[in-house]
Amino acid sequence: MSGLSETERVGFKKILGLMTIPDLLSLSDTVTNKMIVVENTREAVETILSFTKNAEELLRRKKVQRELIFRYLAKEGVVMPPNSEKHQLVRRTLELWSSAKVTGNDRTGIEQMEEFLGAELVSLRLLALSRDERLLFSPNPEPCGLKALASPHGLVLVAVAGTIHRDEVCLGIFEQIFGLIRSPLDNNSWKIKSVNLKSKVRRRSVGRR
Repeated sequence: MSGLSETERVGFKKILGLMTIPDLLSLSDTVTNKMIVVENTREAVETILSFTKNAEELLRRKKVQRELIFRYLAKEGVVMPPNSEKHQLVRRTLELWSSAKVTGNDRTGIEQMEEFLGAELVSLRLLALSRDERLLFSPNPEPCGLKALASPHGLVLVAVAGTIHRDEVCLGIFEQIFGLIRSPLDNNSWKIKSVNLKSKVRRRSVGRR
C-alpha cells in the first residue's frame, strides 16, 4: 500500500495532473499490474497513489517524464537549469518534499483527508490502516458518538466517532460515515455504498526527515 506522506501526495497530484489522459491510464495499469480497472482520471490518480510504495519509485517511472517534473518544480518556484537530467529533477523534488513543513491548527495534530472511489479501493485502504499501519479504531458507543439517519429512498447514513490507537498508545480521534443500502435480494443484508473517514492524529514531530 501507499507509503506516501501527505506532502508527497499533494505534489504527485499536481504532477499527474500535467499528464495526458492516455499516459495517466497507462501508468495506472503499470502500477497495479492491470489488477484494477479505473473509469476516469480521478480514479486513476487515487489508484496510482494508493499502490505506490515510495515517492522515488513513482518519480522514476517512465511515464512520469522529465518535462513533467521540470514543469512542476517551476510552478513551485524551484528554478532548475533547462538541461537538467531527470535524476537531478527527481532528487530536487524529493528534497523539496522532505523539507516541507506540515502545518495544523494546533502544530500537535494533523488532519488528513483522503478520498477513494470504488469498493475495491476503499476496502484496500481500510485494510491497510489496520494491517500495515497497525491502527485500531475504537468507536464511542454512547449516543453522542453514534448516530444514524435514514433517507426516504432507503439509503442509511451511520456516523461514528471515537479514538485511534496503536498498541497501547492513543494517537488521536476519528469521525467516520458509512452510507448503507439494503440488498434488493435480501432485506436483512446491507451493502456499503460509501465511506468517509476523517482523522486527526498527533505526531511527535511536525517536520519530515
